Order: sequence, then C-alpha cells, then structure tokens
Amino acid sequence: MRVRRDSGMTLIEIGVALAVAALMLAVAIPALSAVTRAQLRQKSGQLAGAVRSLYGSAAIGGHTCRLVFDLDADAYWSECAKTNVRLSREGERSQGGARVPAREELLQAREGLSEEEREKLEIAQKSAFAPSSDVPKTDLGGSVKFTDIWVQHQPERYTTGKSFLYFWSSGLTEEASVHLAQGDDVYSLIVSPLTGRVKIVGDRADAPGQRR
Repeated sequence: MRVRRDSGMTLIEIGVALAVAALMLAVAIPALSAVTRAQLRQKSGQLAGAVRSLYGSAAIGGHTCRLVFDLDADAYWSECAKTNVRLSREGERSQGGARVPAREELLQAREGLSEEEREKLEIAQKSAFAPSSDVPKTDLGGSVKFTDIWVQHQPERYTTGKSFLYFWSSGLTEEASVHLAQGDDVYSLIVSPLTGRVKIVGDRADAPGQRR
C-alpha cells in the first residue's frame, strides 16, 4: 500500500523560494535606483543647458530675457522683452512661499481702469515679456519635480507659483539655486551671476549668497 504524499511545499522549499525572491529584490532595487537617478540627472542637465542658452541669447540679442519656472506644472520656458528691462527697486513680494503678482498684473485683471491706471499699464506693456523660441516650454516629465527655487531678487525661496530668473544683455544674470527631486533623490542647480555657468550637485545645496 502506497502512502500518498501531500502535494504542498515543504518548509525547506518555501525557505529556498523566499531566499531567491529576496536575492532578486536586492538586485532589482539598486538597478531601479540607478534608473531613477539617471532620469533626474538628465533633466538637471537639460535645464542647465537652457540656462546657458538663454544667457547667450540675451547677450547677443541685446535685450532682457527671463526663464520662467512654473512650480505647479513642473515646467519652464523663456520669455524676452524687446529692450533692456530693469527690475523694480521695490522688489517682489511673497507670501507662503509664493510670489505675489506685481501691481501691473493686478491692474490688467481689473475692469473699469482709470485713465492714469491705463497709462501706467500701457507703459508696463511696452517692456512686457513675451514667450521666445530660445527655450520652448519644457515639461520635466515623469516623476521629476521642482521642490523649491531661490533667485537673487526674491524675498524667499518659492515652493509654488512662478519664479523668474532674469538675463541682461550686459552678460549678467542672477544668482540662483534650483532644486529638482525624484522620489528621495535631489539634485541642485547653482547659477553663477557673472558667468551664467550652472553647477550641478547630486544632493541638496544652496547658492553661496542665498538668504537662509
């Protein structure tokens, strides 16, 4: 008489299967992390190239340009004015890590402007920035995100809304630090105001003159 053997797995077989699964997981996690960092590194390099490109375009074109960072949409693009534009001495205002729209933008959204307000708006529009082909709208894509951006003229680092990095025909830009993240990985782009060069750091780092 034969003894019927149970078709289930033994403890030894289960142990071997778990060991194999653990080994495969140990190999897969570093590989996945490497792919993630490669994507983050690629997007950081692409953005650094955009900064350098706009720096050169402003100097050659003889006008003021700016790189627009949309932290909510995780996208960026360039805008240029027809002439050189100076930043307001009053500077930007911010609240809760976001830029407060300038007075001219608020006026444009109102109806029934007075004659004086219309004149101010017309003057502002003459030097208004318009999208340029130097840096077309670019989405970071995937799971790469802006975490925060600090630019020299800002009162604080921005975590939402829009941030602007300005470039002048004199060959100057602003000191800035741009932080990109994908999961737990963070890359920092540090912009030099005198040369427009961008230093990419594979970790979180602030610009030397950044306000804490």
